[in-house]
Amino acid sequence: MVCRDRRVQRQIQRILGATLHRLDVAEGIEQASELCLAHVPALLVIDQELLQGADGVALLTEADALGVGACLVLASPGSLPDLPRLLRAGAITNLLGRTMPTLAEELTVTALKVLRHDIFGLEKYLTWGVPVVSRLVTSSDGRADLVDELSATIKQLGIGSRASQMAALVADELMTNAIFNAPVDASGTATRRDERRDTVRALFGRDQIWLRYACDARYLAIEVTDAWGSLSRATILACLAKGVSRDMGKVIMHGGGAGIGVGLVYDSCHHLVFNIHPQQRTQVIGLIDLRVSPQELGQTPSSFNIFVER
Repeated sequence: MVCRDRRVQRQIQRILGATLHRLDVAEGIEQASELCLAHVPALLVIDQELLQGADGVALLTEADALGVGACLVLASPGSLPDLPRLLRAGAITNLLGRTMPTLAEELTVTALKVLRHDIFGLEKYLTWGVPVVSRLVTSSDGRADLVDELSATIKQLGIGSRASQMAALVADELMTNAIFNAPVDASGTATRRDERRDTVRALFGRDQIWLRYACDARYLAIEVTDAWGSLSRATILACLAKGVSRDMGKVIMHGGGAGIGVGLVYDSCHHLVFNIHPQQRTQVIGLIDLRVSPQELGQTPSSFNIFVER
């Protein structure tokens, strides 16, 4: 962990102590770099305030080159304007808002996924035993009915209309991306990317996707999985950097293309998770925190994780 704030250090030590793994603490970039070289960590946690200079970003790049399992940045409320720069640098692959109690929940799950090499499934973010609705998507036009079904289910749960609208947007965008952007040929070229999104087409074999969702009264979780595994970490970061510019929590769209959809999904979630097994499957999970009031939105960047199975 790289952090100067002693209070935050104590919080993180308590949270990560539950993993029963050794935790080293550095209060500066140089000390952290020396520790990484001496003992390559499974997880590097760094306070966003230390990334203002080029040496902080260089540390994340160095850690990635050393084979660190994951580099995780703790974001403070004041980090919103700096998010586009950090995304374009390509150094951040995990970002968590530095607020409790969600920090404890998200950091624990993130650390255990990395340490156990077990990254897939929305169940990890929800209370044990919560029922999960699973739907196999077998046609490109079937997603509209599934979005309606999702909205009806949310209404039955008594969740507000705002969360319902966010969930519908997340589900539709994620299914659209999985149907039209995921399929690739032997050379890795996307074969359906230029197809009209209102095209009616039956989905067979690897083109079929799964939509799953569940709610435990804390989070409303929406998960979409494809069988291609063609989404790369670089593409995700490029799309986020292209599609999202944050100014006091608002999203400003620039141009067109896939980055817009990713930006909309990111803005509609409190936590966006990408689980990737290259050339086998991509799973994206959007988590909507039902405990957050509209007045609290935009105070801290939404969390996101990119996990790549090695």
